[in-house]
Amino acid sequence: MEIICFDMEGTLTPEIWEKVAENTGLEEFNKTTRDIPSYAELMDYRLDVMKANNLKLKDVQDAASELELLPGALEFLSKVREDFQVVILSDTFHEIAKPLMDKLGHPLLLCHTLEIDNDDNISSYQLRHVTAKKQAILGFQQMGYRCFAAGDSFNDIQMFEVAEKGFFINAPDKIAQSMPEIPSFNNYGDLYNAFIENSIFIK
Repeated sequence: MEIICFDMEGTLTPEIWEKVAENTGLEEFNKTTRDIPSYAELMDYRLDVMKANNLKLKDVQDAASELELLPGALEFLSKVREDFQVVILSDTFHEIAKPLMDKLGHPLLLCHTLEIDNDDNISSYQLRHVTAKKQAILGFQQMGYRCFAAGDSFNDIQMFEVAEKGFFINAPDKIAQSMPEIPSFNNYGDLYNAFIENSIFIK
């Protein structure tokens, strides 16, 4: 059996924090792991901006609720699930990802958690592991699964290092060109075909 391990934001959905930037007018929230590869550093930066502007968890949840999936993402994911197991390995948080999981049909999501105080402030966060995506794939492999990985950013490279095959999807040119050995696609149809071509179970 093979598992497809997807990143979420930028891969299947828009970036939640970019929507927060749009809603609040704060350009600082446009930074993603494409700009700051360390997710811990990125989140510390975001929390500092939130605190300085008195933003609450609800502001982020509202932004996530307003987003739609990337065009074709739901149909693509449904097709992939006919032939493979699917898991979303994301650096998002359960507390803000639920609206998008509703729209994706509730695939398995492994991500991080937020710490919220009584005033709805995001006081801190708990990362599952500094390389949670990589550790998840290693765990699946230890149970005998083959894993493919697909993502769009620097923090997905950890998946590519251990997966049987990794693929960029919707990645900016500067990221895809930094790892030319990783196949890079800009549409779901080509990515699906690559999964099939690299499967040892589907011929």
